[in-house]
Amino acid sequence: MYPEEPRVSACIVLYHSGAKVLDTIQCVLDSQEKIELYLINNDASDNTARLIQENFAGHDIRLLENSRNIGFGQAHNMLCGKLRSRYHIVMNPDVTFAPDLVGRMVDYMEQHRDVVILTPRLMGLDGREQFVPRMRPTFAFLAASVLEGFPGPFHEMRMRYTLADQEITQPMDVTAATGCFLMIRTPIFYKVRGFDKRFFLYMEDSDLSLKALQYGHIVYHPDFVVTHGWTRGDRKDLRLAWLHFQSAVRFLHKWGWR
Repeated sequence: MYPEEPRVSACIVLYHSGAKVLDTIQCVLDSQEKIELYLINNDASDNTARLIQENFAGHDIRLLENSRNIGFGQAHNMLCGKLRSRYHIVMNPDVTFAPDLVGRMVDYMEQHRDVVILTPRLMGLDGREQFVPRMRPTFAFLAASVLEGFPGPFHEMRMRYTLADQEITQPMDVTAATGCFLMIRTPIFYKVRGFDKRFFLYMEDSDLSLKALQYGHIVYHPDFVVTHGWTRGDRKDLRLAWLHFQSAVRFLHKWGWR
């Protein structure tokens, strides 16, 4: 049984996630820090729920199912008002991490009360670091992300956007946290009203970050490591690329075309 008020909760949004989520759930269950786990399935017609029930029968996993895909952020927002935790983790169904990771992250947050979001270092399945946006998105940075494969300054701009041009060995303040794995103080998640539902997919994490920055710091900590099976689907799927473009336009319209 979980304690009356768990220190940590976590939510994974599923959409045709398949068996890969089983490794992520196992990491949560193996965590030295007890985690109250919620799964939200954005397509109740697939077999993900059955896979989970078959593999984790008897475990306290709270599964919510939607008859249609309501989007990443809006699915996470289903937990607003329901969480009892002090810290909440937003994570993807394709991440894995060491058993001591979450406890170490909580200890850091306990010792640094001015930090509202903690974001880890991401490593790919190939052992190479994954560089995701850590600076405030701008029109130039977003354009560079699309055009980085072309000749010109785009690759260097993408490196600045993700801080890939720096060797970071100590915790540092950033302005964007990655939605594939972030720890936020639950009261702050409530205060900013979770994710903006206008972002169906993409940019919702940067938007959440800017809202949270009104209440404290966002820290990237390179000693906290998560393995992420990143596929960059928007580079392979035109529909996802179009969703990313729409979200980028909404983000710039909301926060300024700078």
